[in-house]
Amino acid sequence: MYSARQQYQQQSVQTASPERLVEKLYEAGIQACHQGDRDTLREVLRELIESLNVEQGGELAERLLAIYEFCFDESARGDLDIIRELLEELRDGWRQGVVDGQPA
Repeated sequence: MYSARQQYQQQSVQTASPERLVEKLYEAGIQACHQGDRDTLREVLRELIESLNVEQGGELAERLLAIYEFCFDESARGDLDIIRELLEELRDGWRQGVVDGQPA
């Protein structure tokens, strides 16, 4: 049985816009870095990679893909602080450029 918190989180994801879902993925990745949880971090990065549409996104999507792939490779053996910093910058840019510009 789900706790109230788990139910809230599940409902929050099910009703979130695609823009908010990407923001939530960034948050989950950042949290995984703080906790040293490489498995969760890799799951988040897989989701971010799969969510990209390189055909429609063009150069920006290609650059994001390169960053996500770097982070994915680095998550297996590298310093999670570097990944956390990258995800924080991407999250902040996403919020500023996409989420905050969406109608409520």
